[in-house]
This record gives sequence, C-alpha cells and structure tokens, in this order.
Amino acid sequence: MCRLFKRNKTFKISDGFEPTDLLKYARDHLASAKLLFGRNPLCYDSAGYLAHLGLELMLKSILLELNGEFPAEHNLKLLYNLAKKAGAHLIEKKEEKLLIKINQFFYLRYANPQNPIEIGDDDWKMIEKIFFTLLSNFPNNIMSELDNSNYYEKGSRILFRKAKGTHKST
Repeated sequence: MCRLFKRNKTFKISDGFEPTDLLKYARDHLASAKLLFGRNPLCYDSAGYLAHLGLELMLKSILLELNGEFPAEHNLKLLYNLAKKAGAHLIEKKEEKLLIKINQFFYLRYANPQNPIEIGDDDWKMIEKIFFTLLSNFPNNIMSELDNSNYYEKGSRILFRKAKGTHKST
C-alpha cells in the first residue's frame, strides 16, 4: 500500500499538502455536485457523495492551515470538532445539525439496503449554505492565496482539455 494512504495516517504540510490545493479540490467537487443535483435523480447519490467530499476537504484545508496536518478521516463532525479545537469559528450551532445530515452522504458511495440514505435535489440548498458559511469564515491567507492562484492549476498540475485524437490509451 502506498505510504500516503495507510490507515490512521496523518497528512502534513511537510508531505507536500497545501491548504489552498485542498480548497481547490473542495471547490471543484462541490461545483460538480451542484451540476449533478441539477441533472437527474439518477445522479443524486454521486452528487451527495461529491458534496460530502468537498466539505470534508474544506475542513481538512482549515486543519492543515491551523495545525499543519489533518487526519485520514471522513467524518465531517469529527473534522469540524478538530477545527473548532484548533481555534476555528466556522458555523453556528444550528448549522452543525446540517453538517451531521450531510455527513451521512459519505455512505451514498455504496448501496445499503439495511440503512438507505435519503437524498433529493432539495438537499443542495443545505449543502450550499454550509459551503458558503464555511467559505466566509475561512482563514484570510488561504482565501488570498486562492484568489491569486491560477484557477486551472491544482495539485501540482495544470487542468486543460486535450485536443481530439491526443488522448493516450491505456
């Protein structure tokens, strides 16, 4: 198994992770979720899972900025509590209930007949509310870095469309 993805791992700035990169991934996952919520009910599971991942990465970005590291953890409530413990004020108490509801969307990646997760297009409203609330309380230096970065540069690579016929087959 790759060293970066061992269980109970902590990811650190010294490993090359950057808060701004995590926020870029979060932004893009949430933008993709928004598109999927607007498409078709068949896409709602994927939309919810991507929305969860986007919010997860936002919280990890804050933890990376405040603590220099973040855990290999997917639980939004736990990540939020760690961010609060580190001194971040991100959302109000009433919004924490929304975060707990969104937290269950992690389980949309697999069918679970014993405990099915309900999701619909109206769930986007609460996801967007949490996203904008988190974003408005993000550390200023991360937001400044994001504003001054190349929009299409992410994770030490440049995003672009390849010309037709130039894709390599595997």
